[in-house]
Amino acid sequence: MAKEFTDDDNDIQVWAESEADTIEKAREELDAADVEMSDEEIEDHIEVIPSPNRIKSGADGVFDARRRRGGIRTAQDLIEDGMDVGLGTGSTTAWAVAEIGRMIRHGELEDVRGVATSLQSHELAKEAGIPLVNLDAVTELDITIDGADQYSEDEPTVIKGGGGAHAREKVVDAMADQLVIATDEEKATDPLDFPVPVEVMPDAREVVSKDIREVGGEPELRMAVKKDGPVFTANGNLVLDVDFGGLDDTAGTARDLEKIPGILEHGIFLDMVDTVYLGTEDDVDVLEF
Repeated sequence: MAKEFTDDDNDIQVWAESEADTIEKAREELDAADVEMSDEEIEDHIEVIPSPNRIKSGADGVFDARRRRGGIRTAQDLIEDGMDVGLGTGSTTAWAVAEIGRMIRHGELEDVRGVATSLQSHELAKEAGIPLVNLDAVTELDITIDGADQYSEDEPTVIKGGGGAHAREKVVDAMADQLVIATDEEKATDPLDFPVPVEVMPDAREVVSKDIREVGGEPELRMAVKKDGPVFTANGNLVLDVDFGGLDDTAGTARDLEKIPGILEHGIFLDMVDTVYLGTEDDVDVLEF
């Protein structure tokens, strides 16, 4: 998590990775605006926010006003005292995690516990001050807030797995009484056509790829960006991104993938979504299934 200073009265907003750097930047802006404020007062205006350096969409995605608005509104509308909450991944969901932490720190929420869907969301939640429990310590959740690579406005289904954590994400999402997808309007597509992430045993990659082609998919091994070689999941497996050219029969494609030996999990979250919180240019739309 990063830190952000906001002074609405003087229209000043700056962020940095550390609180010390945020205070320094805030001081520069305040001095330029001829505004007097002590370090203690500056600290009172600082909140924890998602770090653009830790989320794949970077600063453009994290500071997209639609995603920020959608994530914050999701947390404010839905999280209540005493809830066990699944904490998902993605730039919009990160704002929901930050807002849950803010509400806990300010005494607006009590007795809330989080279960992270990935190492990324675990670290975000920990820095935001959300009490965490291990996945194997619970058997059900009140709600999960998660992101999506693509969602449908016609069916309660999303494609996930751009971060390679879809096996654990699907477990956490399925445990929840309510699965809420926090996203933005650009990710709506019908039919779904985002390449489907498939987690596969390393030694079975070639035979699984052959079987995927036989059911109409074109698999591509996901390669790492900041290191040589392929991406490995937290389970030690590889990820194939499978292009089906559009999912006219989402349920049928999901069944085809589930029949292939060597696949641990795929990224089609079929008929799992209850609600979509959709950040738009000036508001948040809510889609119920």
